[in-house]
Amino acid sequence: MSNYSSPAYPYPGPPAPSTPARNGFGITALVLAIIGVVFGLVPLTGFIAFILGVLAVLFGLLGLGRVRKGLATNKIMTLAGAGLGVVAVALGVWGMTVFFGAVDKLDQQLDDLESPATTFTGTAPDTEADAAPGSRANPLHAGETVTMPEWDVTIHSTTQDATAAVLAENPFNEPPATGRQFVMADVSTTYTGTDTGNPWIDLNFRILGAANNVFGSATADHCGVIPNALTDTGELYPGGTSRGQVCVSVPEEQLTGAQWIVDTNFSRDGEVFVSLQ
Repeated sequence: MSNYSSPAYPYPGPPAPSTPARNGFGITALVLAIIGVVFGLVPLTGFIAFILGVLAVLFGLLGLGRVRKGLATNKIMTLAGAGLGVVAVALGVWGMTVFFGAVDKLDQQLDDLESPATTFTGTAPDTEADAAPGSRANPLHAGETVTMPEWDVTIHSTTQDATAAVLAENPFNEPPATGRQFVMADVSTTYTGTDTGNPWIDLNFRILGAANNVFGSATADHCGVIPNALTDTGELYPGGTSRGQVCVSVPEEQLTGAQWIVDTNFSRDGEVFVSLQ
């Protein structure tokens, strides 16, 4: 017998365990970014979108670091999460800007509503012959057109006691304060500017009382829901017209000789006066 034996070869050992991909940061970035974009579409939740967007970008950067080290395999997902995170941040900034701008505007309007009736100062000319048409001493009359920057306005008629009509319009309307009555005018407007305009935003209608008090801004000066309100009309392009009613609560003793004051929000110096009669 031969003493020769074949050499022994070692069997290969079990394969080394592979390290699982660490894709968590990329997945987190994408999920946060998608939720952030959804919240960013609503201005009220813009701050949530901003926070989620910042977190998405942060996790995206961490995920890309893992991709570069070969620890993660979801490069495209991570890039998408970081990119959408930037979009969520931008939407969040936009939403917060819109929201806080609306809050500031509402606060200003509430301050105007809570302010007392203002007093119209200044001395009117002695005679109508010395005054320009549409001035305090020489007001326009019903049916005459008020021309001002970007708007032509006509007050067709004024009902000095429209209380019954206002109360009949809405069961939740409250009657005017003691000693007051609702004064309502039928108004038509034409936009003459070059862009677009909205009469209930751009125009102001107030009443100058007999004692030189101006009514139309204080809380007690509002009438509630009125029929065919001018505020229900919409935006106008050049040459567009609209027609509706405006209303102010005025003390009865100040109605004799009272006048409408019409002006625009952009030109307080361009007030035009129209007689109630």
